[in-house]
This record gives sequence, C-alpha cells and structure tokens, in this order.
Amino acid sequence: MNWACMLVNKGDWAYAETMARKALKHNPESAKAKANLGLACLALGQYREGWPLYDAVIGFDQSRRKNQYKDEPVWDGSKGKRVVIYGEQGLGDEICFASMLPEAIRDCKSVVLDCTDRLAPLFQRSFPTVKVYGTRWEKGLGWAKADAEIDASISIGALGKFYRNAEADFPGTPYLVPDPDRVAMWKGLFSQQGRPVIGIAWTGGVPWTADRFRTLTLEQLLPLFRSVDATWISLQYKDASREIRAFKRNYPEIDLRQYSFGTLTDDYDDTAALVAALDKVVAMQTSVIHLAGALGVECHCLVNRYAQWRYGDRKTLPWYKSVKLYRYVDHWPLEAIAL
Repeated sequence: MNWACMLVNKGDWAYAETMARKALKHNPESAKAKANLGLACLALGQYREGWPLYDAVIGFDQSRRKNQYKDEPVWDGSKGKRVVIYGEQGLGDEICFASMLPEAIRDCKSVVLDCTDRLAPLFQRSFPTVKVYGTRWEKGLGWAKADAEIDASISIGALGKFYRNAEADFPGTPYLVPDPDRVAMWKGLFSQQGRPVIGIAWTGGVPWTADRFRTLTLEQLLPLFRSVDATWISLQYKDASREIRAFKRNYPEIDLRQYSFGTLTDDYDDTAALVAALDKVVAMQTSVIHLAGALGVECHCLVNRYAQWRYGDRKTLPWYKSVKLYRYVDHWPLEAIAL
C-alpha cells in the first residue's frame, strides 16, 4: 500500500495501478488502498472504476471529511431529492468539481451548496437556483435547521461517479459567471495598455501537495516575458510585492504588476473578475488554473514532473477546453508557449 502511495505521489500511474491492485488484494477493506487505486484509475482515464474507489477516503481525514447535517444518508444519485452538496479539499478542487453542479441541479428537486466562504458569492451568481452558504468549515449551522427538508448529502468530488464516467461526459465549457461590474472595471484599466495583458502565477501548492516541485523563479520565466510585448499581472495568491520589486530592479523593461485588491482578497469574486478581463493566463498548477478554465479564459498550465491525478499524462484537461498543458521533462518548456 505504501509503495502504491509513493507511486501515486510520483505520478507513475500505470505502475501505481499495478501495485495498488496487489495491495487491495491483500487488504480489500483498506480505504487507503482503495484510494490509491482510485487515483491511478482516474489518472489513466478509467473513470467508472476510479470514482467509487476515490470516494473511499471520504471521512478518513480532514481533506475529504464527511459532512452530515440531519442524520441524512449519502446521496445515491436518485433523482428528485433535496440534496446538500458540500465542498472538499482545496479551492481549486471546489472550483473544478463545481463543473458537475449543473447536472446535479438538473437531477435534484433542490440543491444546497455548502462551500468555502471565499467562493460563495461567485458560486451563487453562477448557480442562481441553488442556495449557497459559505459555511464549509463552520459547525452548528443555522441554515441547516432552517432548511429542514434534506433528503441526502454528498461531497462535491463524489459527484464524479454519477456524471464523469467517460471522456465524452466532460463538456469542458465555462460554468462560472464573474461579476460584470468588476470585470468592466478591470477591462477599463487594461484597455489603456495598448498591448496584451497576461496573468502569471509562478508557484502553487503547499508542502503536503509538493509545492517544491511547483515553483519557478521570475528569472526562470525571462524567456517567456521576453517572447511578447505584454503587461504581466501577478496572480500569486500570496503577497509577491517584494519579489516583484527585486525582479524589476534587475529587469526594468519587464512590465510586471501586482494588484493586491484583486488577488490578496477574501472574496474570490475579485480574482475571478480580474482573470475574466485578462487576454491570457500562464500559471503553474494552482487554483487560478481551475478558475481560468471555469471562466473559459485561455490558459497555459505548467505541469510538474510529479503531477496530480487530474493532470495524469495528458496534453489537455478534459475539465476545461481553454487550458493547455506543458509538461516538465528535462526542463520547463517555456519556448513551447506561444503567446
């Protein structure tokens, strides 16, 4: 099981599948053994088998915790139910899995979405028939008492087994709606540039999601910066002002800017509007990749050597038609990104 887990973390998906099947044969009830096989299957495009196995760790730890609101069962996909769908894992995961909400809304009598508070306004506008609460991390939810009629609940990632069992099941079309006033504000600012305005994010992840392999320096990005006359907008989710100032002292010809009120914000509507107003996005694997894809913005994603299951060994992401992948082999293929 540990061997399979290491192969999953390495992104060696075919070998991971082999070892995970051996582990599961020895311990058929192990949630972790099931999850390892599930991740390998999903990475290899074996969705129908992969999703139920992927769900085995719901409730196993905090990243995929199980929520229950009124002793209701887990939703089994039966139509006509009143269902609570709750977020899980990181911001990017919630955004990505939200692509399955339109199908769930179609099949349910009513849907309540319990998500991260930063996403609540964006999700409410994008899915107006859903009751959206930004209370994913709270306890003693008042709305759960008020919404007395709950037939079932389900993790948002667990919707995959109902709606994404083959490549043809991924529409890949935009599904998030940014705030039009804030988009107009950004477009008004960017219209003064007279050249392309491109978003850039050069780091992603946290220590337990292999951030050390998802990091570039601004100096490493110089070939990209110099390949096109553009205004570059930082999409870093952490304050990068000091790093940008140091970079511009050495390379004053590169117009790289940070608008903190667009990225360092508790309301992801701000970031969504900024991204929607950009001409293009170039980014390491990070939440803004999912945001750009969900908005239909052209996006060039740098995929590290130990990529997550969602990226597998792919050249494109089935979740988003607007996202193109560039994989690290012996170097970062910046020369392949034609802007």
